[in-house]
Amino acid sequence: MAHASGVRTLSRRWLIVAAIGLSLTLQLSAGFYDEPTLVWLGLSLIAAILGLTGVRWPWGTDADRDDEPFRLLLTVGVLVSTTALVSKPLALYMPDPRPSAHPDLLVAVTVACLVAISVRPAHGAMARRLAAIVILAVGLWLGAWTVRESPKPHIDVIPVHVEAFAALSRGKSPYVITFDDIYRPDEAFYTPSMRRGGKVLFGFPYPPLSLLLAWPGYALLGDLRYSEVLAIVVAAGLIVWMSDGLGLLCAAALLLAPRLVFHLEQGWTEPFPIMLLAITVATALRRPDRAWLPLGLLIASKQHMALGLLFAPMLMPSSESGLGSRESGVAGKGPESTDQDTEVGSRESGIAEKVSPKRYRDTRVARWVEVARFVLKAVAVGAVVTVPFALLDLDAFWRSAVLLQLREPFRLDSLSFTRELLQFGISVNKQMAMALSLTAGLAGIGLAWWRAPRTPAGFAASLGVTCFLLAAFGKKAFLNYYFLVLAFLLVAVAASSSRPAPKRS
Repeated sequence: MAHASGVRTLSRRWLIVAAIGLSLTLQLSAGFYDEPTLVWLGLSLIAAILGLTGVRWPWGTDADRDDEPFRLLLTVGVLVSTTALVSKPLALYMPDPRPSAHPDLLVAVTVACLVAISVRPAHGAMARRLAAIVILAVGLWLGAWTVRESPKPHIDVIPVHVEAFAALSRGKSPYVITFDDIYRPDEAFYTPSMRRGGKVLFGFPYPPLSLLLAWPGYALLGDLRYSEVLAIVVAAGLIVWMSDGLGLLCAAALLLAPRLVFHLEQGWTEPFPIMLLAITVATALRRPDRAWLPLGLLIASKQHMALGLLFAPMLMPSSESGLGSRESGVAGKGPESTDQDTEVGSRESGIAEKVSPKRYRDTRVARWVEVARFVLKAVAVGAVVTVPFALLDLDAFWRSAVLLQLREPFRLDSLSFTRELLQFGISVNKQMAMALSLTAGLAGIGLAWWRAPRTPAGFAASLGVTCFLLAAFGKKAFLNYYFLVLAFLLVAVAASSSRPAPKRS
């Protein structure tokens, strides 16, 4: 498998395989440790890396100028995902989690699947809009149905949010709270120092923006998970909007993922960064000069989303000289290498020969000044939605939202390769697991800057693969960590099929 010339490009086929493969992998073990499942996790990770680095798909040409080969691959993926969704129990805390016990669910997901795979760009804009409405409506219904069918999941995410909402409504810091310990003492969800007298001794563990985004669902409908349902549907809607050719199928792959119901039941907060990533990429595709705004919200939504700052230049408008330009994957023809891509790469590689050294240096300096301003504006946005709440009790914020991530135990039920080392007699502690995760994350960052295109699609793929590596070699990796990666890869596929933004002076 050769790499596509000298031009940075994504391989959409590999990214599709990685996304669908990861979705099916999560169905096997619900994101918990399972030795055979690790094989499929590894294959999905390899496919994601191949997609990020632009390795050519071995079956078929890389010069496809239409979306049909990718549509076929996604169609198979959506069909398999839908079949998997209705083949196993849907969640943990439903009175009857069997899909066969819910005919309305079977009808809804079947309709969404058939609409997604049957409507094509040739059917016209109106047909695509109606199909999008059907798919998004099914996603909204499916999420609301999940909340109604499983009103009281046994997970600490719910009580910590409720206590944080109560604290904030009284004008107090959500980071000074304690909340009920709902787990048995022998369940290693916390270290011994984190629990005492039936209480968990830390506050809200996420950035304040996550709490603010969850509040409407709790305040208006009595359950924070309604906010998460809306967030995942908004993300799916933006995926549809990004691409006429593949958007419907990518959105269906997200909303019909076999473990989406389980994810929504648990109340995990990943739908918020998923939504904000989709908004960031969509903004960068059409108004790249304003992408710093949603990027700032993205980095403030989850601690490790700060990694997005490392790939911020991929969101920015092209410079006139071509430095950092969007080489491929932004036009409707697809991201695979073409003669035109090669020409662009040749022009960029020879830029130093076409301009004087001084002008070249000045252009590069100006470009990096522009990058610095872009990043600083994003950081400022993140600070605006974070600092006021942190200042309510800075010490509590530091302990609950920052240090807690370092204090959490090495979970033996994690679906990670680091956990698998114990099966080979290798002694692994929390510090070693964190070191392995950090090393894997740095490798992902290096791969992204080496081979990923400087495009919004490249941004989504780079962040997704880096998070994939962090989780796969981490001390604590469950379904929510990987579902975030799945969504990021689907955003990358849709964005790489998008039409380019109109040129601006």
